[in-house]
Amino acid sequence: MQIRCYHCSKPFALNKDAVHAALEQISEQNQSHYNAQCPHCRKVSRVSRQELQHAAPDWHPKTPEKTVDE
Repeated sequence: MQIRCYHCSKPFALNKDAVHAALEQISEQNQSHYNAQCPHCRKVSRVSRQELQHAAPDWHPKTPEKTVDE
C-alpha cells in the first residue's frame, strides 16, 4: 500500500503484513484510522480504516477464542 506523507509529501509503502497488523490494532481498539509514521520525516499520517481494508480485501478480524474452564 502506497501512502504519501501529508507533511513532507514523500511516498512510502506499507507491506501486506503491516496493513494486516494495522487493521488488527484499529479493530481491537475500535478506532477509525491508523497512524502511519513516515520513515523520512518521522511525522504521522492518518490512514483510514476503509483505505486499509481496500488494500487488504482478504483480511478478516480474528475472533476471540473461548476457553473452557473445567
